Amino acid sequence: MTLAGAIGAAVGMYLGWLDCKILWGVLQAAITKRKQSGAESAVTLERAEPLLRKLIFVITMIGFPIIGFFAGQKIAG
Repeated sequence: MTLAGAIGAAVGMYLGWLDCKILWGVLQAAITKRKQSGAESAVTLERAEPLLRKLIFVITMIGFPIIGFFAGQKIAG
């Protein structure tokens, strides 16, 4: 494990956290919009929300640091 890889993973973790928060906001806005329009699909989306939140969290908080680690190692040589 190199310092460049650790720094890349830390930057990836931060970007993953930021992306996670943005995607959660987009998901919440979609649910709210569908509820206000009275669409029947709002119920389905609302039921799937916990699973979608977990999926978003896992992908962003694990995937981004891994990509950052390898990018840091590759850039540093």
